[in-house]
Amino acid sequence: MRLGSLLTWYSVLRVLVSKESPASAAGTWRRLTFSHHAVLDENGKYHLRWKHENMVITFEVEVETRGYVGLGLSPTGSMAQSDMVIGGVANGRPYLKDYNTLNFEGKLNEDLHQDYRLEYGMENKTHTIIAFSRDLNSCDNKDKIITDNTVRVIWAYHPKDVQHDHPQYHSSNRGRKSLHLLNPVVDTFIPSDVLVFEIRHYNVTIPKKDTTYWCKIFKLPALTKKHHVIRVEPIIQKGHEHLVHHILLYQCHSILNDTALSVGHECYNSNMPDDFFNCESIILAWAIGGKGFSYPPNVGLSLGTSTDPVYVMMEIHYDNANYQEGCIDSSGLKLLYTPILRKYDAGVIETGVWVSLYHMIPPNMSSYISQGHCTMECLQEALSLEKASGIHVFAVLLHSHLAGRALRIRHFRNNVEQPLLAHDDEFDFNFQEFRHLKKERVLQLGGLSTRDEMCLSYLLYYPKIDLSRCESLPEIAPQLQFIGVKEIYQPIRTWPFIIKSPKKYKDLSFTEAMNKFQWSRKKGREFNSLVHGIEMNIRCAKHNQEEWQVHGIPISPPSLKPWERKSEMEPVTCRTTWQYSDPLPVLLSLILHIVLAVGM
Repeated sequence: MRLGSLLTWYSVLRVLVSKESPASAAGTWRRLTFSHHAVLDENGKYHLRWKHENMVITFEVEVETRGYVGLGLSPTGSMAQSDMVIGGVANGRPYLKDYNTLNFEGKLNEDLHQDYRLEYGMENKTHTIIAFSRDLNSCDNKDKIITDNTVRVIWAYHPKDVQHDHPQYHSSNRGRKSLHLLNPVVDTFIPSDVLVFEIRHYNVTIPKKDTTYWCKIFKLPALTKKHHVIRVEPIIQKGHEHLVHHILLYQCHSILNDTALSVGHECYNSNMPDDFFNCESIILAWAIGGKGFSYPPNVGLSLGTSTDPVYVMMEIHYDNANYQEGCIDSSGLKLLYTPILRKYDAGVIETGVWVSLYHMIPPNMSSYISQGHCTMECLQEALSLEKASGIHVFAVLLHSHLAGRALRIRHFRNNVEQPLLAHDDEFDFNFQEFRHLKKERVLQLGGLSTRDEMCLSYLLYYPKIDLSRCESLPEIAPQLQFIGVKEIYQPIRTWPFIIKSPKKYKDLSFTEAMNKFQWSRKKGREFNSLVHGIEMNIRCAKHNQEEWQVHGIPISPPSLKPWERKSEMEPVTCRTTWQYSDPLPVLLSLILHIVLAVGM
């Protein structure tokens, strides 16, 4: 915005809006400050700022238009079933209305209960600013309750203001963006003397196929003393935001030397370089939709000591679902580091379901629960030998692929379930980022394609211990028995192994046999119950590719009660349904209940 147009905010219009009167007269006003900010469109025309405190969230939208602006909370990212608010400034006065699209036609309806409160509104020759607030739980069943889940924010704007109480169609000035609205405020201060190191793939030709994992080994800066990485930022080539799905940085084994620094190569195929097998311990992770990540003020990722990585391998997952051809990519990561040390070294633990071709989800299931366990046996061995009384988890990345709908990390201590460590019941495959916990949690002693599935979480914690993976996978033999497999070829000479009998599965792999089995929803539910009760294989790995003693040992899964939804928000006293619903539907529902009761 030019300086001249900026000054007009103070000379063209001054509007004061009191909470008692959403459209009060002009006077003096003071623009609020906000803790969070996101640009919602690719052209930088729609800015959203927000803050939340005392069960109230306040938004400010700044849009390059002199017409109306709209903001909505959607379950899917589309207009249907959305909670919306539309406002603007007309004839020198701000206006705001609460709408919804909950009717069967998906049309915009004015909400009978106006739960959004106008704070202020103003415009100049190019932009409109509207600020408004609402309770996280408005007690209106036509308003979306705002929680820690991913929120699909939809937006729109128009060059003209709302006329005759009905906004004109916004045409192409619309879009969606997933956000975590209730993320805690994090200190992102970067000192001026910070050092920068970039790790990038250069000029990688993305193959014309849906999934490609591209890997390359890099050498970290040669340091004469210890440093701490304090922030990591993605470098995504412009226009490739939809292609770069995730970036992982692995620590490589100390046996490597500069001969490993060859050109990049596709990972996870038969002719990939042998050196790639020496890089398995994840130290950094970024996934689609995420921003940069700052470590807490007392924590940093250690570089420069004898136990720190010298070589790292960067893996980029390209998700080319539309089979684009000729895309050349140079994306990667930027590491910001400093010689001014912090108190603790940070670590990363991968938890969840052991990533494997043997992670099986039956087809055509309306719901299916995969469970991976970071067991007491693994944690106890790693923590006790490391002489750590516990580790402090400060951030979590929940990671899944297209089948993922909800992810939860349940935490147990002495067989007593604690509050969820992290969760997202509205998971969005296209928006995955590290989420700082509102309060640190202490853990004490005690397929590869996008179309294939993963169920993982990455826990960021301190102080660092020698534990990189703490996962599980249900034993394979009972799964094979479920579909009728009787025998596999022994000794196992290939991986994946090959089935010997019965005849219908002969010479098939595990995946091929599972695909050939005639699944039904009933069989799928039975299989889901089976994998929760059979023994599980434990993955308990160190950073240098060695394993703790419990690694690979079959262990019976703990007996868990089904997870029950419990609100972690402060309780809200709402009025009755009669005060928040249209009278006719309520009357019809009561009549239907009476008819059914009489019929019984």
